[in-house]
Formats: sequence, structure tokens, C-alpha cells
Amino acid sequence: MPHTSVAEHRIALRQVIGPSATERVPLDRHALGRRLAEPLLAVDDLPRFDSSAMDGYAAAPAAPDQRTYPVVGDVAAGDAAGFELEPGRAARVMTGARLPAGTVGVVPVEQTDAERTGPAPREVTFTAPVEVGRHVRRRAEDIAAGVPVASAGAPLTAAVIALARSAGCTEAVVHVPTRVAVVATGAELTVPGADPGRGGIHESNSEMVAALASGAGCAVTHVETCTDDPDQLSALLDALAASPDVDLVVTTGGVSAGAYEVVRQVCEPRESFSFVHLAMQPGGPQGLGRWGDTPVVCLPGTPVGAFVSFEMLVRPALDARHGAPPRRAGSAAYVGKPRHTRAGKVQFISCVVADDGTVTAPDARHLSALARANGLIEVPEPVDQIVEGDIVTVHPL
Repeated sequence: MPHTSVAEHRIALRQVIGPSATERVPLDRHALGRRLAEPLLAVDDLPRFDSSAMDGYAAAPAAPDQRTYPVVGDVAAGDAAGFELEPGRAARVMTGARLPAGTVGVVPVEQTDAERTGPAPREVTFTAPVEVGRHVRRRAEDIAAGVPVASAGAPLTAAVIALARSAGCTEAVVHVPTRVAVVATGAELTVPGADPGRGGIHESNSEMVAALASGAGCAVTHVETCTDDPDQLSALLDALAASPDVDLVVTTGGVSAGAYEVVRQVCEPRESFSFVHLAMQPGGPQGLGRWGDTPVVCLPGTPVGAFVSFEMLVRPALDARHGAPPRRAGSAAYVGKPRHTRAGKVQFISCVVADDGTVTAPDARHLSALARANGLIEVPEPVDQIVEGDIVTVHPL
């Protein structure tokens, strides 16, 4: 089985998986979490006009020491004043109300002798001077029409939806989530609740990979298990490739060089597939290709190998497909006993990053360590151990 680098395989994955489709959706709660395929531009100014930031009185002083003003109008939110404030005049305004032309500043009702409710008074006396621009929200001070509310690749959060709708937007062009089918292979796998017998194991890869795909913004449409029967796997891949709700198939197991590696046995004879062994641990054996027009990614069968392969290889390709920015690794000081690794391979070690910025590796075997982890330490190929005090690269989980 030929060898290739992790970086080369990431490129190959991205090429096979390809870009997503896009669609225009209403800018409502159902769009939450979708990623923009195009910049979202403000349709209108926000605010649309000079408005009051307080319940109080808009004023136009005739002199710096003026405190008492005749009240010439009353403007509620949603109204538009049909008059202009002349010097020495004031108007009662509510929060969000459009300010009359000529307004110099707004004095909160708490700084006046007026009642807070009831009809507007004939005149009002202020306990504080009118400050230029005080409590005035200027037109377009938040965002101007034509300016991006959010850039391509940004997720539609609740706050972005609020800003965009306030700026007059009603729709957004977003990436369509990749529709993923997951297939776990192996004659030893038993469905939940069934007795595995003396040689079987409880199957976990299918739902684990489905959960990882969902976390990567995909829509998981099929979750299947398959024995080591080549005819069964071929028929299942035929059905999934023909399904209108499958954009990508991810398999686990059956990719090594043994006698019962059903995925490699079925897929490798096809010119569209290649199987490689990466200089990576865990997750060395990998496969990639197309069944008909449908991309198929073939991961190893060990749960930790499948998990690490998805996070370090498949997830970056899906993020690129969905327009998400690359996830950035951090760095931390390693604390704990020396960890020996195999030089010549990139090693990924389950780890726990503490609040103080240090990182430890759980003293547990394989899947138990992964279940406790919130990150993966990446140990470069030339390194054969990490010791306390080493600054290591950490990929967050």
C-alpha cells in the first residue's frame, strides 16, 4: 500500500469532496447556524434616521443656560415629527422615536420636572444642561446601506440575524449542508442491545462518525452497518450513490491490508479509488474515491482511528466546503510523565487543556483517554517523545 503525507491526503480529500451548493433562505430563526456563501449587505441605514436613545425631551437651546422650554410636540416611536424645533423649543420623545429636525440633544425624563406618563406638558424644566448629541442615535451610525453586515463564511448567529433584519435584509445566500451517509463495516459488529457472542463487539463507529459529521455542519441522512460480505457492501454503496439525499459517504473499517478488508476489496479495483497508508498514528490506513458520482471517504475501523481521521482529515475538507474558516491549533506547555512516540509518523495524542494553559495526556487506554479529552496533541514526525515543559501543538475538540 503506497505511503503519502497527511498534508497531501488533506488536499486529495478536499478535491474529491468538492464545494457545496448554495441556496437563498429567509433570514429567520431557521437560518440560525447556516454559513454565508456571499457577503450579507445592509439594505437600509441603521438607524434609518436620527432617533432618541432615551424617553425624554428633544431640545434646541436658545442660550447655553436655558433650562425651561415650551413643549411644541409629542413624538412616539413609529411617528415622524411634522415640525422642526426652533431655538428655545423642546418636544417630548420616546426611545426610538424619529427626532425633529433642529434637535441639538435629548434630556432624559428623569432630569426634568415632567411626569413620566400622561399628556405632554406645556413646558418643561431641565435639571441638567442640553449637551450636543447627547442621547441621539445618528442615522447609519450602526451600519450604512450597502455595507457588509457579515462576510462570506460567517455563521448566522442570533445577533447577526438581528443586525441584518434591522438593516432591512430579508434573505441570505448560504451553503447547503453536506448530506452524509455513514457506513460502519465489519462482521464482528453487533447492533445495540444484541448479544455480541464470544467474538463480536458492540458497534459504535456509525453513531460516533454521524455525530462528528453533524458537528461539522452536515446533515446525516443515513447511518448503516454492513458485514464483510462484498456483495452486501456493493449493493449498499449502489443504493446510497443513487439516493438523492446523499452527497458524501463515509465508511469505517475494512481499509487495511488483511484478508477480510471488505471496503478495500470492493473499492480498490475501481480506477476512481486509491488506498494509502499515511505517516500518521492513529489512522494510518485510508481510502478515497467515487462510487459513481458520489464521493466516498474510507476511514479505519478502530474508534480512535476513525475519530482522529475524521477530525484531522475529513473535518478540514468539510469546513472548506461549507465556507468555514480553518480551525486554528493552539499551543500549550506539556505537564506529566514523558510520552514516547514513534518517530517518522505524525502522532495525535488525546489530551486535556487546563484553564492555566497547560496540557496533560490522560493516563488511560485509547478510547477512555479520548472520552476525557478536549484536544489532540500533534507530535511532528521527527519527534520521538514529549517531556514536561515542552511547548506542544494542540488541536481543540
